Amino acid sequence: MKQAERYPGKGRGAAGLLLLLVPILALVGGCGLFDTRQPENPINAGSTFEQPTTPSVVLRNLESALTSANASDYRKCFSDTSLGLPPFVFYPSAQGLSAAPSKFVQWGIDQEETYIGNIFAQLMKGSVCSVQFSPTDVTDVPIADSLQFSATYSVHFPHMRDDAERDADGTLLFTFRLSKQNEWYISSWRDVAIPNKTSWSLIKARFIDK
Repeated sequence: MKQAERYPGKGRGAAGLLLLLVPILALVGGCGLFDTRQPENPINAGSTFEQPTTPSVVLRNLESALTSANASDYRKCFSDTSLGLPPFVFYPSAQGLSAAPSKFVQWGIDQEETYIGNIFAQLMKGSVCSVQFSPTDVTDVPIADSLQFSATYSVHFPHMRDDAERDADGTLLFTFRLSKQNEWYISSWRDVAIPNKTSWSLIKARFIDK
């Protein structure tokens, strides 16, 4: 006796199962589950954060946090009361303050992380933020547990918004503080605008709200 004759329902069962699977597979394919998805801009991308044993390392951490679009590493550059240090304070440029006075009333570490996260979430695909400080290293000698550092900056944020600036140039004054763990953090940041240029403060004001 032939195999099909001994088990007459076997062939029909397999064919029926195949008929049931065809519309299911078509539905799944139509939902796009197997489509290639475009990657979104990460807010916390790869980390190259170094232990901030010197103020110069803090500058490098700030630069790498911007180029790698890592908001968490960016936040870790600033002082926090959990470290036994004074809370971070930002003093905006006159340009930024006049454009958005209410936004800088209580600007601290949370606001720093919020605005930079908003920028990272709106970067153009494949783009990279950048910042240049001059001087590039901190060579001043600390006084006790603090150090003042002044530099010019040029920062670039290649975001997608048409209503906000992408480049800023100015002068900054950082105060670095040493924690009990012998690690350095930025405890205050004073921004100074230069004529006919957008200051960093103005970009912060643009992006503190999504």
